[in-house]
Amino acid sequence: MRRLTPEDMPSGLTVRIDRVRRGGVWLRTWTMWIAETEDVPPEHRHDVVLVHGLGVSSAYFQRLAVVLARFGTVHLVELPGFAGIPHPDRRMSTQEMGALVASWIRDQHLTAVLLVGHSMGAQVVTEAALDDPGAVAHVALIGPPVNLQERSVPRQGLRLLQSAVFEPAAVRRMSLEGYASCGWRWFAHTLPSMMTYPIEERIRELEVPVLVLRGRHDAVAPAPWVRMLADRAPRGRWAEVPGAHSVVFDHAEEVVEQLADLVGR
Repeated sequence: MRRLTPEDMPSGLTVRIDRVRRGGVWLRTWTMWIAETEDVPPEHRHDVVLVHGLGVSSAYFQRLAVVLARFGTVHLVELPGFAGIPHPDRRMSTQEMGALVASWIRDQHLTAVLLVGHSMGAQVVTEAALDDPGAVAHVALIGPPVNLQERSVPRQGLRLLQSAVFEPAAVRRMSLEGYASCGWRWFAHTLPSMMTYPIEERIRELEVPVLVLRGRHDAVAPAPWVRMLADRAPRGRWAEVPGAHSVVFDHAEEVVEQLADLVGR
């Protein structure tokens, strides 16, 4: 696997990068769309918001975002302190990051949004959807942490390493680059909130259709945990695709099929 190059980009793709300051902290967003496409008529196109996991950037969403741009406007949100964005002068909880994403969605006047979060991003989009339910039509949680039966840092570190065996080299490289950019201090500040976030309770309050998705070799989000989350969501279901933890990169087409099915329902 390799990163995308300009030659990989579809004709007509437009990308806009914005950096936004809200409440004393910074967000960066990458917005991409294709002005004309035969895949989906204008009235059926959706805004899709993607939120990355702990320590990394939205770089590993690149394949998924390019495919999704055929079906609507895609917004990649990079959270405070990650991907080279300035670190806040205080710790931020998962709930605060979710509220920040929801606030940005309101500022952009987005409606009927498909919210997609990977790993820690699954927690963040859960909070964003609960913060502004009127703007969100569907939620997809990909590889959501933290398994209730293994809620400890050493055990989760082991599970991540077990998943990494099945990851492409490009994903491992992007993860290491992301951790280096984030820095150990901000990583350590953010980790406790991720470890204790009660997604298994918060998901009960999501009234929109929810997809909980895992990779077949994802040790971080094992099948029983994913099934439990889907069962607790009022309108939830779960699915599995090939791959390990970062299926959004190496199995983007399969993930898009699952997202299209979620929206179609």
